[in-house]
Amino acid sequence: MTDIDIEGLSIADLERLRDAVNQRLLELRYTNRHTLPELLRMLEEVKGVLGDQSKEWRSLERWQWMDGQIRFWLNPTDQVRYQSGWYTIDELILWSRDRGPVLVSVDADGDDEDDSWTEIDGVRIRWLPDGTMERL
Repeated sequence: MTDIDIEGLSIADLERLRDAVNQRLLELRYTNRHTLPELLRMLEEVKGVLGDQSKEWRSLERWQWMDGQIRFWLNPTDQVRYQSGWYTIDELILWSRDRGPVLVSVDADGDDEDDSWTEIDGVRIRWLPDGTMERL
């Protein structure tokens, strides 16, 4: 085991260490076959990690069986950087590592890959194709 002198670390270093430890714990606990109670416990851990990183959401409570697995509904506060949607626990863990489908994709020009975003009075809205809400 490596000895770490946390007394000599700055706040930024301590936050990076905390994030790395949280992400490693999630990674070690991850497997594809979890029961619903285990997934719900993992979700609470993921929420703690995301909260430590100041990633906020309006909704991350609902879950549903979709496409052969449990998915969680995420409605992030910062919708310029993060997308709402149904995500697996793996995808939420990727979000804690600043990767994966929760992140809004931006091309080399700085524009969203998908031009379906509209801004109205400073609020960005993504229009869904007809019939999408019926499937949700």
